[in-house]
Amino acid sequence: MNKKKIILIGILLISIAIFAQKSKLKIQNDSLELPINYKIKISAKIKDEKLYDFKLLKKQKVKRPTDMIKILDNEINKKIISKEIEFKFCYADFMGSRLVVLTTVHHLKNPIIYKAKIKIKGKKNYIETSIVTKYPNVFSVEQWQNEIESIILYDFKTIKE
Repeated sequence: MNKKKIILIGILLISIAIFAQKSKLKIQNDSLELPINYKIKISAKIKDEKLYDFKLLKKQKVKRPTDMIKILDNEINKKIISKEIEFKFCYADFMGSRLVVLTTVHHLKNPIIYKAKIKIKGKKNYIETSIVTKYPNVFSVEQWQNEIESIILYDFKTIKE
């Protein structure tokens, strides 16, 4: 009888470990998976208006919620052109409310668009979410009130103005 209990407990612990795996930062040729509380900078190549060949330039763990008022006050629009894109996916405090935010700044020549899917805490599957067009050298914010574990960004394209 004790062997059965031990085996059952072992199976439960293994299944909990499998289903409770945390998302990891994944950078592929043309998509990104960001777990909550990461800030990254990538470079990308552009061909036929598609962004690809993503390379990680910088990675940083975000340790505390971002104060959105301070960020908006301190953000300076640098008028430079490069192949760099910066994403910050973290919790934020905004006038007493706690949100999940994705901030984006890029220095490409033209605006970009991409698609996104979020994984809400406690759910198995990712769900599609809307993302607005991102303009060069402009600080952009997407926000959600859900408890989100990770986000997948994909299908990056530039837009001719």
